[in-house]
Amino acid sequence: MTEASIPEWKPICVASTATTEGTETSDADIPSLANDTHCHDESDLSHNYFKAVEWSPDGTTLLTDSADHHIRTFVLPPDLLEERPSPLRLSPYSTLPSAEPTYAAAMYPFYNLQDPSTTLFLSSVRDHPIRLSSALAPASLASYSLIHPTTEAFITPHSMIYPSALGGSHFLTGSDSLICLFDISRPGTDGPVSWMPTIPSKRKQIVGGGVGMKGIVSAMALNPTGDGVLAAGTFTRQVGLYEANGSGRSLGTFSVSKTDAAKKIGGRGITQLLWSPCGRYLYVAERKSDGVFVYDIRVTGQLLGWLQRRKANTNQRMKIDVVPSGEGGSHEIWAGGTDGTMRVWRNPSYNVGGKDPDWEWKVHDDSVTSTMLHPMGNVAATCSGQRHYPDDDTGENIADVDNSLKVWYMPFLRCY
Repeated sequence: MTEASIPEWKPICVASTATTEGTETSDADIPSLANDTHCHDESDLSHNYFKAVEWSPDGTTLLTDSADHHIRTFVLPPDLLEERPSPLRLSPYSTLPSAEPTYAAAMYPFYNLQDPSTTLFLSSVRDHPIRLSSALAPASLASYSLIHPTTEAFITPHSMIYPSALGGSHFLTGSDSLICLFDISRPGTDGPVSWMPTIPSKRKQIVGGGVGMKGIVSAMALNPTGDGVLAAGTFTRQVGLYEANGSGRSLGTFSVSKTDAAKKIGGRGITQLLWSPCGRYLYVAERKSDGVFVYDIRVTGQLLGWLQRRKANTNQRMKIDVVPSGEGGSHEIWAGGTDGTMRVWRNPSYNVGGKDPDWEWKVHDDSVTSTMLHPMGNVAATCSGQRHYPDDDTGENIADVDNSLKVWYMPFLRCY
């Protein structure tokens, strides 16, 4: 199949939390969490939307975070891609309830559904310790405290990664001007094994040193090449690079504000960082933004260009994904917008300046809050929804709100 013929194809919805009988896709899904036993009041359904979804590393399980503060897991069947008259109906396999919002979650990097001892994930809940839980049962297995040394209040991480580069034995958290490294084998009140402030100490400032960044560390990503470089971003629109998998010295910081790209696509705080598969380029996504920044990390702070027409001018976190698409470092950026459309930018690092999406498809009838590709390719998971306030004068029906999780098969994509 030639690249020019790809737009003629459309994703096929193979599974959904809400389907219309007898059709291949549902354009008017009922509220997706209506049958969940943890969702009792139908008047709250318009508020209980999907905030995020991610694949397990083995591609068998979906982990979602919803506006009702519950984390749900969906185990996909082996016959997911078999032909059927309508999309498979997805139901939560397990639900982990919480009374407070979940700020961040991360799955065990060696997750394997065939080995239940590996089906683990971490979550940070406001004003509580970090939880280690099972994806197959609604129970917390361990907790890890991050406590302010002077106020003794819980510090809630706004970002968290559990990278395979650390062997599954350690994970990293990002909070207010602080990056911490935790040992998974040391639960309880001992706290992290290392604290790394992202702002310089007063002593370093006095002697004229200590370049850093101040603000909530809202996003982190570890370079996939194995060189140990951690990229961390803040709500104050700064990016810092750190060596030794986030435990070493700062390699430099830069700001994404006051650039040509910022004038074109806007932005009010970093929500996600993604490395290209070759580890050479860094993609920066922000809230209240119409695009994604593209930086060449060979020169710290070198703005290469930007992806535009993303349509994400909202304070919601809207997760995007980077997907390898061939040899020689070829890759794509996949992202959803507030208009319910999923967009793809082909080889985004090849352009200088602004780049429009190469393909786009309507996949939801509301904001697409996450667009995540299967680890093996050609299957994508998307989720949607936002807070709605029905107007009595307009008679808006909450049953028409699209708060759904969908799985798509894309026959035009190859696996790499």
